Amino acid sequence: MANTYDATIKELVWAGAPALLRMLAGDRVASFLSAEFSTVRQRRPDMVAELDGGGLFHMEFQVGREDMLWRMLEYYALISRHHGGAPVTQLVLHLGERGEDGPPGIRHPNLNFRYEVRYIADLDAGPLLDSPAPEDAVLAILCRCDDIRERVRRILARLAPLPRRERADAAAKLLILSQLRRATPVVKEELETMAIQFNIKEHPYLSEIFAQGLEEGRAEGREEGEAKGRAEALLRLIERRHVAVSEEIGRRIRAATVAELDRWLDAVIDAPTLTAADLDAILAQPHH
Repeated sequence: MANTYDATIKELVWAGAPALLRMLAGDRVASFLSAEFSTVRQRRPDMVAELDGGGLFHMEFQVGREDMLWRMLEYYALISRHHGGAPVTQLVLHLGERGEDGPPGIRHPNLNFRYEVRYIADLDAGPLLDSPAPEDAVLAILCRCDDIRERVRRILARLAPLPRRERADAAAKLLILSQLRRATPVVKEELETMAIQFNIKEHPYLSEIFAQGLEEGRAEGREEGEAKGRAEALLRLIERRHVAVSEEIGRRIRAATVAELDRWLDAVIDAPTLTAADLDAILAQPHH
């Protein structure tokens, strides 16, 4: 999978993540197998392993909506041939949001090929959080979740006892993966609370995350300033038109967005007369 999460996911899974792999493969991984295949065009599957029960398990990670059909068929042939024609259990683990998927296989008159597709967002995080492997704990950020902040706190509590360098490395990976769940601000806040430090230079993608966060903060600051200025202008205009502003309306105006305030300003300016009832009607108008 050609994206910025590729190296992080692979490193976590290849380092172990036994709870996740057992959940997906249905058996414990006995050993990881070589994923290098010498062909005219070099192909490298995301993960190939031999299970305790003796079967071969191949997994690919997917974030976008790229077509996996022929790639999975090609990998099946390469892996099976490399291991003496042994059957291969294949799985595409989708890391993104659930969407509409085509059939996970190919049906031709002389070919019937299928593999399984699962979404990590559908998985229960319990076994990963209970696992002794920190890799499982980090990957729990991508599992089914109702309270993202509580999930982040549980993950960080699992990472806290690790030696400093291992803890920092796991925290950095957690921050990277949090982008997939739009949870980066929460992870940043909780990391600051726990005073976990890590070297951005060791994880180049982190510099992009922090740069993006800084720019978003500046943009939010600009928008907040604009909204505050418009709110004060609207309140002053209403008062100039001799309409009393209640505390509730004042709070509502100060909490409004720039777009809402612009719409209300235009309506108040255009109103030939303005009463308290007129103001209530203006503020209650739905956005078109």
